[in-house]
Amino acid sequence: MASAVLSELGRTRRDTDWLAQRSGLGLRVVEASLAGERDLTVEELAAVANALGVSPARLVPAPPSD
Repeated sequence: MASAVLSELGRTRRDTDWLAQRSGLGLRVVEASLAGERDLTVEELAAVANALGVSPARLVPAPPSD
């Protein structure tokens, strides 16, 4: 998930400060989530996706294929 969020931030030329402000999440929450130190809750994921203008499904990695 972090890599998808980072990719979207890069694509839109935004940074973590912008994402924290736009999503309503704390900067520490955003930074820790993108560093893999914590998982986003469903509500946080929705806020991040909304801030980035994408579907939450776009940020969730596809399950491994068998």
